[in-house]
Amino acid sequence: MQLGLITFGSLLPDPLTGKTLTQRQRLRDVVRAAAEAEDAGFAWYTVGEHHFGERDVISSPAPVLAAIAEHTSTIRLATGTTLVANRDPVLVAEDYALVDLLSDGRLELIAGASFFPEPYAVFGQPPESKAARKRENTELLIRLWTEEHVTWQGEFRPPLTEVTVQPRPSQSAPPLWISGGVGSESVHLAVEHGLPLVVGTTAREPRTFVPVFDAYRTLWQESGRTDPPGRLGAASHVFVAESSQRARSVWASYMNNYLTVKKPGSTHFTTPPDFGTYIGDNGPAICGSPAEVVDKLGRLHELWGHDLHLLAIDVGGIPYAEVQAATELTAAEVLPQVAVLGSQAVTGA
Repeated sequence: MQLGLITFGSLLPDPLTGKTLTQRQRLRDVVRAAAEAEDAGFAWYTVGEHHFGERDVISSPAPVLAAIAEHTSTIRLATGTTLVANRDPVLVAEDYALVDLLSDGRLELIAGASFFPEPYAVFGQPPESKAARKRENTELLIRLWTEEHVTWQGEFRPPLTEVTVQPRPSQSAPPLWISGGVGSESVHLAVEHGLPLVVGTTAREPRTFVPVFDAYRTLWQESGRTDPPGRLGAASHVFVAESSQRARSVWASYMNNYLTVKKPGSTHFTTPPDFGTYIGDNGPAICGSPAEVVDKLGRLHELWGHDLHLLAIDVGGIPYAEVQAATELTAAEVLPQVAVLGSQAVTGA
């Protein structure tokens, strides 16, 4: 199983010191962390996209990944996710073809839709059109990247007549994944187009997602496809330190800070889940010593059968030095242990 890092550019005051970085400082940290992740041996560095919230500063992963491409050479550069449901797919095709070229073919685009209401309101998109927009825009993106001249008509944007997107991606096959949750729409979309799937597993009990991973494999087999099923990915909030006690004592304040911030679409600050439950055996997050983190990642792999896990470490205003130390420890003592895991799930576990 491969490990990658995922960041949304979370920018919050440090709850212990009250210090807040500038937006420029935070973005520079995101870029330098990618180079360090490559040096440490992580497979992916993933940049998320959020709009109009109070805690994340990256509204467009493309320019951030382009900057990262100039400081790295081997690590896969991913989006987590690109909100294809909310963006014009023609511009998505152009922008990320540029990223693929600048990175010498290292782009991985994860296609998703915002789960916050603000983009739909600000961009004038009915929220109930979310699934249909995601499907239509993803299918058009595939055509724009695989066909030289595209003539097309759909529901949500003006028609196209003999449109050729320039530049062309460096990779011959579209470097495209589908982002999914607990619903079935994204699973069907991924299987229909033979695409890999990343499931957003950061906020619910792990067993909640077993039917999603199982459905992907089952639908693939039932579809009559002769190619092997695509890859499967997951994500978790993660923190690792030399001991369980230190990991919990350091991370509790920052994780609670992240979970209680006012989110898009809400008018109040939420009450965070109990921290012990959140990082416990049945909780979505992972926190502890390297051995504990390896154990939980192994159990999640047995449950889901995935082969890519994205780790979100830099949340809640946590200082860069703490993120750096946790990342280095993960690379040294966790990554080698989980790299030997296979890709078969214990179906229905």
